[in-house]
Amino acid sequence: MAAVRSPMVADVGARIRSLRTAKGLTQAQLAEPNYTKAYISMLESGRTRASMKALEHIAATLGVKPADLLGGQAAPAAPQYALVEARRLMEQGRGPDAIVVLEQLEDGLTPRDQLVRLRYLGGAYNMAGQPKQAFPVVERAQRMADLLGDDEEKVRVKSVLAACYMRTYAYEDSVRLNREVVQACDEGVVNDPGFHFRRLVDLALGLSNLRQPKQALAVYERAMEISAQFEDRAYLASMYQGIAKTYHDTGDVEAAINYNQKSLQLFEELGLLDQVACALDSAAGLYVEYGNITRARETLARAARLAEEAKRDGTLASIKASQAEVLAKNDPDAAMEEAQNALKFARKVDQVDAQVRMLVLIGEIRMKTNGAAARRSFQEARQLAEER
Repeated sequence: MAAVRSPMVADVGARIRSLRTAKGLTQAQLAEPNYTKAYISMLESGRTRASMKALEHIAATLGVKPADLLGGQAAPAAPQYALVEARRLMEQGRGPDAIVVLEQLEDGLTPRDQLVRLRYLGGAYNMAGQPKQAFPVVERAQRMADLLGDDEEKVRVKSVLAACYMRTYAYEDSVRLNREVVQACDEGVVNDPGFHFRRLVDLALGLSNLRQPKQALAVYERAMEISAQFEDRAYLASMYQGIAKTYHDTGDVEAAINYNQKSLQLFEELGLLDQVACALDSAAGLYVEYGNITRARETLARAARLAEEAKRDGTLASIKASQAEVLAKNDPDAAMEEAQNALKFARKVDQVDAQVRMLVLIGEIRMKTNGAAARRSFQEARQLAEER
């Protein structure tokens, strides 16, 4: 019998075996359809090191995350585990940190793990608000998936491309690709309930952005049915946030507030400060719709404190924009100064969404006294949005 390669490899194998037996699965069932019973046996006995692809497959079948297979221990000096660390950082919303890990990881990877690295790197760039850097990386991943003939990876890479389109406001392209991804999941090309769930949420969000709320809510219902099969509270919270936005678009502010509160509660329980700040930002807009300006201001003040604590300048720029928009409801003159300050900050941190919003608000305020200046502001907002 081959010797165990390292204590860490043996520990990962033992954890796979423990999770498999707790789930009531045989080695053959865990292996299907991509691997063999013999391969799972070698993993569990520590006689071989799992590839990143294998870790993703095993984690999906067991209903856990790849990082859970490591048991929270420090990753060993192996490129596959660096990939797991990068994925963990991305699950925490730490795209820039994941980029650092992935860019340093060039050597020691098999072709298939190199493909996973490219997929993660494209997703990390997009998460960090750098879709222009993400697109060429995703294109490389697509070519590599084609060369390897890996149908599952083709689907996973396509989902990253859809996310990049979403980030650049190409909602129709994003929806088209996510429909193809969801169909592939329905057909069993990717057997990963967590991935299936997340892509349904992405599809629903895209439909909502295209002002198709009925279709979006129907897709969210499918996502909720699948969510019972695994534990991903962070993405569940994101789904509730998306549902809140969809109900808001339909004019059902009460339902929107209800789902926003569900989202906020989960994010708070998970200690995700940036997401809590974002949820509070959204909640403030709903309170404005409900006519409660005072509560909206209080909510935004709390959101700003959390964004500063989390050191998320992009989120803070959005909150500052919201504060200016709320102030404009009652005091346009004071709102002008607030909007100009928010625009300055958004430019400093390169938050395009907030810049567009403030240019539009400044144009609306100026329209009463200086139509020419207002039109220039609107034109700049339009040009900025198109460039984005």
